[in-house]
Amino acid sequence: MKRLISIFLVLALLVCTIPAQAAAGTLRRGSKGREVTKLQNALKDLGYYTMAVDGKYGKGTEAAVKAYQKKNGLAADGIAGPKTQGKLYGSTAAAPGAQAPSAETAAPAAGAVSSSSLSLGSSGSKVSAMQEKLWYLGYYTGSADGNFGTDTYQAVAAFQKAKGLKKDGIAGKKTLSALETAWKAAKTAAGSLPDEAAALLNRIAAGSGAACGTLVLSKNGQTFLTWSFGGVNDRTCFRIASITKWVTAIGLMTLYDQGRLDLDRDISEYLPFQVRNPAWPGTPVTARMLLSHTSSLSPDATVYRPDWERIGKNGYDPVFDESIRPGTQYAYADYNGALFGCLIEAITGESVQNYVNRMVFAPLGVTAAYSPNFLPAGTPAKDTLKANGRVAISVKNDRNARYNNTADPKGNNGYTVGRLYISTSALTRLAQMMLSGGSLNGVKILEPSTVALMEADQPGLAESRYGLSTVRHNQFPGGTWYGHQGRYSGLTSNIYYQRETGITLALVMDGYDYQLQDNIVMPAVMLLNNMEMLSALSAPVPGQE
Repeated sequence: MKRLISIFLVLALLVCTIPAQAAAGTLRRGSKGREVTKLQNALKDLGYYTMAVDGKYGKGTEAAVKAYQKKNGLAADGIAGPKTQGKLYGSTAAAPGAQAPSAETAAPAAGAVSSSSLSLGSSGSKVSAMQEKLWYLGYYTGSADGNFGTDTYQAVAAFQKAKGLKKDGIAGKKTLSALETAWKAAKTAAGSLPDEAAALLNRIAAGSGAACGTLVLSKNGQTFLTWSFGGVNDRTCFRIASITKWVTAIGLMTLYDQGRLDLDRDISEYLPFQVRNPAWPGTPVTARMLLSHTSSLSPDATVYRPDWERIGKNGYDPVFDESIRPGTQYAYADYNGALFGCLIEAITGESVQNYVNRMVFAPLGVTAAYSPNFLPAGTPAKDTLKANGRVAISVKNDRNARYNNTADPKGNNGYTVGRLYISTSALTRLAQMMLSGGSLNGVKILEPSTVALMEADQPGLAESRYGLSTVRHNQFPGGTWYGHQGRYSGLTSNIYYQRETGITLALVMDGYDYQLQDNIVMPAVMLLNNMEMLSALSAPVPGQE
């Protein structure tokens, strides 16, 4: 009998030392298992838990629970009881550093939605079908597992925000109907494009928030993917920002091929005004310096028609960085591109519009112009938008603005900074020409050695990201990408080509608050990082080059 009593006492002692879990499913230090894993995942989604999800309720999980409780008006005891779990799984909790969600944006508690709606906690084939559509449209990145968790909630809310619906994270009748409509439209727009490629492109559009965009990809001279959204297409001309410099540089280098431009000659000998950094009057500024952005022209210079005779006098110097000797330091400056046009007009006696059109655009069959007034009748052209989608520069105003189409090197040098109108289709032909060594379909624009020179490091000058107005990026798969990027207000543009793969990329996104990685806009980064997949999945577009 005494032995039996002793066994009961030992068992009781063991029970007392096992971490308690209340009947209601309370989790605390020492708890383990799938419910802890679920808790950690939910906290991780909201940014409170940053350690490995291991199903073990340790110090890190306890600290995350306390932080969550404190931010959401709960008793901060580090124990995930019914109230904490109900709040976590039944609402959109405030993330660290954010305010708690309002009633308008909070997800409903269990039982607060109709049986026909899908919400947090729902599961089954209807959820998985919804997840597939959200994935295709670019709002959801998880698997279609049929479980409506916080990641699915966030995807639904993002879709609702994009479509102007009530952002409550509940997939009710209106949301599901809008989702079905958007999915069908996207499938139609994608045509034969594989789902994986279409989903990536839709994710780029949805994630950027851009009002419109257009993309053309080609390989070995043949287009294999075109994609557009927001009412534009690959023939729409945009005011392309700084890619203007790259295109104008191609025109300028035709003069080099003709022997009319010496890259290392003082540009003041060509121009009707002297270009000198006043702190270094004995150091000439050359075309090679302009094209490689090592000229010491200031990145802050925005006055494109200065009084050149006053440069360096009486404190008047809106152009140069006087701390830098020309040729000794890379600094990207718009004013370098401004002088490309000056040189063309001074050397040829023609306007930059007429010369580049005669030597580059017309021979290649490319539609492009430094003013929309020179675009052929009926050419679609798009306004430059701000980050909020409103108009920053209208095509109509540009048409009404005076354009001096005569050779005026002193007066016209602002045209070649970023005013060129061109489409992604036209940019693709220019990139294909460069990729082919200066010729396209039997039409020669540049010598092969000149194209190679534009891509190369320049002798005698400081190290630069640019060859001759041609940037080099080698941080992406497949090899080195050559080309240029443009950014103005809410518009971004990219034109790149890669010799190792024979691929070209022409991209324009308009009306968004762009983000950068390695000084490249994120839509272009995502495309360059996924180019192998896109080129492998996508078939060439018949009849396009």
